[in-house]
Amino acid sequence: MQNGPSHVSSGNIAPKIVGPQRDTKEVTLLAGVVLVLGGLVAAAWYYGQAADQITVTPAIEKIENSNVPAIIKKAGAMNQAEAATISSSVTAPAVAPLDDVIHADVYFEVGRKGLTEEGKAQLAARAELLKHNLDYGIVIQGYTDQQGSADYNKKLGLKRAEAVKTEFLHAGVAEHRMKMVSLGEEGVLCVDDSALCRNINRRVHLEIRKIGQEHMAVPAVAASSSDLTDARTDSATNAEATGPSTDNLLPLNSEPTPGS
Repeated sequence: MQNGPSHVSSGNIAPKIVGPQRDTKEVTLLAGVVLVLGGLVAAAWYYGQAADQITVTPAIEKIENSNVPAIIKKAGAMNQAEAATISSSVTAPAVAPLDDVIHADVYFEVGRKGLTEEGKAQLAARAELLKHNLDYGIVIQGYTDQQGSADYNKKLGLKRAEAVKTEFLHAGVAEHRMKMVSLGEEGVLCVDDSALCRNINRRVHLEIRKIGQEHMAVPAVAASSSDLTDARTDSATNAEATGPSTDNLLPLNSEPTPGS
C-alpha cells in the first residue's frame, strides 16, 4: 500500500458552457434598448404631428375668419330676398276669379231716397269692381216696404234706383252698362209689420252679371236732321196728349205717414 498524496481522477469532464447564456442576456438587453428607442421615436412623431396640427389650425381659423364677413353678408342678402318673397306672397294674395253673377243689397231709411254713408261706401267698392271688369253689366232694382200706396212705392223704388245709378256714374261707371227697374212693394221679402222686416224691404238690389262688352256697347248711329225733327214733333205731340208730368209731385226726402 503506497502512502502519499491521493489523486482523484475526474476523467474527461466537459466544461460548463456559459456562452449562450451571455448571448441571451445581450439580446434581451438589446431588444429592450430597441423598444425604448422605438417608443421614443413614436412619442416624438406623435408630438410632432400634434404640434403641426396646433400650428396649422390657427392659420386655417384665421383664413376662415377672414371670409366670415362676406359669408354673413351673403346670408343676410339671401334672408332679405326670402323675406321679401314671403312678404310679397302674404301682402299680395292671388286675385280670385269673379263669379258670373254677383248679388248685393243697399239699404235705405224710411221714406228716403238718399244714400247713407254705409251705402255710399258699399257702392264705391262695387264701382271699383265694375271699372276693372268691363265685361260686367248691372241691373239696379229699387224696392220699398208695404207702407204707403202701391203707386207711391213704385215711384220711390225708382228714385232709389236712380240714386244708386248716379253714384255709380260719379264713380266712373259707364251709363250704358246699367239698367234700372222699380218693383216698389211688389218685391218685399218680409210680409210682417216688424221694424226688422221693413228695413229688409227698403233696399236697392244689385245684380252684377257677366255679359261681355260687345253686348253692352251703344251703337254709334248718326241721326239725320229730319229724324231729329220728327223726334221733336213726336215728343211734343205726346206731351200734349198726356198732359204735364206728375214726377215732381213725389216728395224726394220723405213720404206720407206711413212711409216706405
